[in-house]
Amino acid sequence: MLYFVLGLLSLTSLYFFLRCRTMAGAVRRTNRALKEISGELEANRVLKLPAPDREMEELLVTINEALRKIREQHLEYAKREQEFQRQIENISHDLRTPLTSMIGYLDIMDKTALDPEDREALEVVKRKARFLQQLVGQFYELSRFSGEDYTPRVEHVDIARLLRETIVDYYPELTARNLLVDINIMEGPVNVRADKDGLERVFQNLLQNVCRYAGRELSVRLDKEGGRAVISFTNDAEGMSEETAGRLFERFYTADSSRNQGSTGLGLTIAKCLTEKMGGTLTAAKEGKYLKFILTL
Repeated sequence: MLYFVLGLLSLTSLYFFLRCRTMAGAVRRTNRALKEISGELEANRVLKLPAPDREMEELLVTINEALRKIREQHLEYAKREQEFQRQIENISHDLRTPLTSMIGYLDIMDKTALDPEDREALEVVKRKARFLQQLVGQFYELSRFSGEDYTPRVEHVDIARLLRETIVDYYPELTARNLLVDINIMEGPVNVRADKDGLERVFQNLLQNVCRYAGRELSVRLDKEGGRAVISFTNDAEGMSEETAGRLFERFYTADSSRNQGSTGLGLTIAKCLTEKMGGTLTAAKEGKYLKFILTL
């Protein structure tokens, strides 16, 4: 009798041991499948239980229902985002022509017939009109670059040469700000796969940001790390908080100071969008009194 009880206990223990191992393996496989599905919501996949178990089956039914709702919300958001981009593009296109005409008429007005006060008012109107033209143009660019149908024209680009040329183009503005500029770019070509025009625009937008907000210093470096090109733009920005630095790439985000300096608040958003379209990364961080942008391709 004792041997029978011991044998029964052994069989029972073996059953629960094998059952636990089976369920543990099933949970691991289900977890891997859930991670894959989370990364590809558009694939319309569902979780399936590798081993039969009533409680686990009920859990997977609940998870699959949650995934279905998340997938629907994701698709609805993508649809709204595409529609919003189309609307912005259409509105921008409709505004550009009349704005251009208006600025043209302002430019050809006979200023000699105006008294000093009227000429000053005219200059204010022209300045505001050009700012509005810039804003409309950047709205159009953002909607175009962030759209799913935009594909960069990727080719081999000497990023070192392009960076030098862009800095030379902006050198008058940098010197006009009395900035102490430190340029450290590797000798010789540094080839990356990127859209040349898009990459130049990224450099331009970063340098525009520096020209507006840098105090006295600017450092630009180009290095190679692990087969990737790493470019840093560092400028002093003592008045900027870490919270503001963390929000610089947000769409339409502008700090109070940027509004006073004629910024649309879209330049850095466009720069990040273009960088990611080319398979790179663009980040910003506050390091002491310095603001540092790091571009990796």
